[in-house]
Amino acid sequence: MSNALLGQLEGNSLGEAELERLREFIRKEQDSPLGVLLQRVAEANEDGITVNLLADDAELSPNQAAKLMKMSRPHLLKFMRDGDLPFHLVGSHQRLKMSDLRDFMATREAGAEFVANALHDTHDSAHSKYSGDALSELEDL
Repeated sequence: MSNALLGQLEGNSLGEAELERLREFIRKEQDSPLGVLLQRVAEANEDGITVNLLADDAELSPNQAAKLMKMSRPHLLKFMRDGDLPFHLVGSHQRLKMSDLRDFMATREAGAEFVANALHDTHDSAHSKYSGDALSELEDL
């Protein structure tokens, strides 16, 4: 990921003086996109989470993309083969654009949310067919 990784901040790596300067900047710029981003970076650092800054136009190998997605390389390759995740060849090597990977991740998250909501709605509608009295009677059985 060397060409994709613009910067890395290890969790808990900022000293108290650095954190205070960062918090001061965030207070001044709290409504700006940079202020919001830096607030999230500061929170992640305080929680011990490593933050990686990745270029949107960077190209990743399937191994690098699978690591970012926290899935196995063969599972990622299946998405690529099925056409769900765009890629291109550099010689004989497959490469994915970071922007395509980000879009793929957003689509998967939206799909997971849709399924969760559908399951929740199905569960709620099953209960709404019956009145409270009817459900109480069923619970007594």
